[in-house]
Amino acid sequence: MEINGFIVDEFNVFGIASKAKTSTCPKCSEHRKKKNDKCMSVFWDTGLGQCNHCGETIQLHTYKSKEQPEKEYVKPILSLIKPSYSDELIKYSLDIRGISESTLKRFKITEAKEWMPKAKGVVNCILFNYYVDNILTNVKYRAKNKDFKLYKDAEKVFYNLDYIRTTKDCVIVEGEWDALSYGESGVNNVVSVPNGFNLKGDHINLDYLDNYTEYFDNKTVIYLAVDNDAAGLKGQKELIRRLGAEKCKVVDFKDCKDANDYLIKYGKEALKETLKNAKDVKIEGIFDVNDVKQSMLNTYRNGQNRGTSTYINCVDNAWKWRGGEVNVWTGYQNEGKTLMLNQLSVIRAKNENAKVGVFSPENMPLDDFYNDIIEMYIGKSCDPFYSNNYMSETEFNKGLKFCEDNFFLIYPEKDFKIDSIFERAKYLVKKKGIRTLIIDPYNTVEHKIKSGEREDLYISRFMAQLKRFAVEYDLSINLVAHQITARPNDKDGGRYYKPTLNNIKGGGTFADKADNVLIVWRPNRALDFKDKEVIFASQKIKKQKLVGIPQDIDRILFDIRSNRYNFQGEKPLEDNTIKKEPKMLLIEPEDAFDGIDRDEIPF
Repeated sequence: MEINGFIVDEFNVFGIASKAKTSTCPKCSEHRKKKNDKCMSVFWDTGLGQCNHCGETIQLHTYKSKEQPEKEYVKPILSLIKPSYSDELIKYSLDIRGISESTLKRFKITEAKEWMPKAKGVVNCILFNYYVDNILTNVKYRAKNKDFKLYKDAEKVFYNLDYIRTTKDCVIVEGEWDALSYGESGVNNVVSVPNGFNLKGDHINLDYLDNYTEYFDNKTVIYLAVDNDAAGLKGQKELIRRLGAEKCKVVDFKDCKDANDYLIKYGKEALKETLKNAKDVKIEGIFDVNDVKQSMLNTYRNGQNRGTSTYINCVDNAWKWRGGEVNVWTGYQNEGKTLMLNQLSVIRAKNENAKVGVFSPENMPLDDFYNDIIEMYIGKSCDPFYSNNYMSETEFNKGLKFCEDNFFLIYPEKDFKIDSIFERAKYLVKKKGIRTLIIDPYNTVEHKIKSGEREDLYISRFMAQLKRFAVEYDLSINLVAHQITARPNDKDGGRYYKPTLNNIKGGGTFADKADNVLIVWRPNRALDFKDKEVIFASQKIKKQKLVGIPQDIDRILFDIRSNRYNFQGEKPLEDNTIKKEPKMLLIEPEDAFDGIDRDEIPF
């Protein structure tokens, strides 16, 4: 039912959720046949009644909220607070805590005798007096051996709260002595939580903040100078969540537990300096140069993280392996993309012990995949059918050992989703130390396209996942993706058009999001299927000064007997010695940039 624009059923007339009780209506019930029918909804928190029969709204002043009564706190009795200091207190404060008598007075410290729980008797106590609006609101009694208690049934509030009401910044500490320590250093706009950080379940209870958030709303900076222990760190995290990360700064006490320890060890000026040196709250996903300063100094002095060699001079000029990057390998069907990628992986594993994780359902069963790797590594056939090129059992066992050490197949039982592949790749990083991950090809992954999602947007999201995983685990991720259907070029004698980064099935988003796009092409295949010439091309290289210059590498020939490529006369798997890494050419061929977007070139 609507009254004055508000719905009143489970809500009161102010639009605030409220539990309603029922009663008879004083206006209409006595005139109805069912006089005892409870037709009126009564809202206990407002005292309002709404009749569901006649629609009358009545303020029933005698009704009070029974569900949520306002809590009443006890105020400490002022007559118990005696502003006098014993010699014992002055000596303890100065000698043990480093706090002068003037600071005790400024922070309204007093002294009295009180019954204490550990002592089980009346002893002399230090009194930390909590004021709000200059009214004594709570008292913490502290005796020797950390025997302390708060005033019974008094409200818990921040210590020294009045001082920060109008200041533009403040310091939050975890104990009264820490507050006095900053006071001793000339910093008076400091408050302490009333009773340390107490866990409630799995979180810190800050109920004393609930009624006093306005004291912190006007602050431009809030320094969190809490204890350097597990409870302090949890409390710090909760204060940041409640007060706002954008205005909080975190104080570092180095090898000290808290502010008082720091004062005693390093002195007043050093404690004051902790505020100048306080750091902005570290927000997940936001970084500045200080987060990488040490690693940047290291690369400045010792060189940047360059791509590592393929151990083939001509290929190194076009592309190198580099952790944290996503390489897209493309080309027409059955023109050697997988073979080229696998051979380069074998060469790297042989020279660097760089282990490889492979998701390649098209190359199953397992025997077939590993036979291909062994034949490539040994340079002979595993099949006795080819008796004149059949490797010995010793050679075969050598190949098995190489595979055992370096190549690990990923083949999830339940599904081929990227998360399932990543889960197993994480295991291989941890247990085997893989440095390369191959996903071959893209269309064997079980993709999770959202309802109504465009394919290009999905590919963008998919590639972003690959990049994030590559960076997080410092992997070279290699994705094989097919070209669109090959078309003959009549102007070039009927050869297929050269594969390009913009003709990958699924669109140009692959190239847009990849770090590097690599092409494997048999240029004469359409004219002569037996022609063995292969071109390897890098058509996009994101970090050209570190990885290579986009260009074509021609005169690559495939030898079916050894299951290997011959790179312009270089045969990197024939020499059993580890080669020194070739250097990148300083001067590149003039035609290296033909057909390349010059915005990609960094100089």
